[in-house]
Amino acid sequence: MNDQAPPPQPAPATPPAPPADPPEARDPDKASGGIRALAGLAALVIGFAAAVVITVMVDLGSSPICDDVGGAAFPTEDCYDISSGIKPVSLVLGWAGGALGVLAALAFLRVAFTGFGRSIALKIAGAAIVLSAISILIA
Repeated sequence: MNDQAPPPQPAPATPPAPPADPPEARDPDKASGGIRALAGLAALVIGFAAAVVITVMVDLGSSPICDDVGGAAFPTEDCYDISSGIKPVSLVLGWAGGALGVLAALAFLRVAFTGFGRSIALKIAGAAIVLSAISILIA
């Protein structure tokens, strides 16, 4: 007989634990809740401002300049005291600013609902503000 003990049997291998799920990575381009709320507020403000600019452009376009209705001192009807060369420039810039303002309001609504598109909304709003301000300043 053999006095040696049989070699020890290795313990059955246990499968390794599955790796833990990594924490869900937040999309860096998606806006947080606070930014989305501000985008909704910006959509209301820019939309209202665009409506005001468009209303002013309709009024400016339909009203004569004072030189056409008796001069600035004694006009025969409501008129704008601007030169005839500045009026078309002001109208073009104002209409472009108003249209971009509407697009900016829609872009901010997109940010509020989806969380994406902040940079394009800000760029459109900036262009709308600049064009509308130039139109108002030269008129």
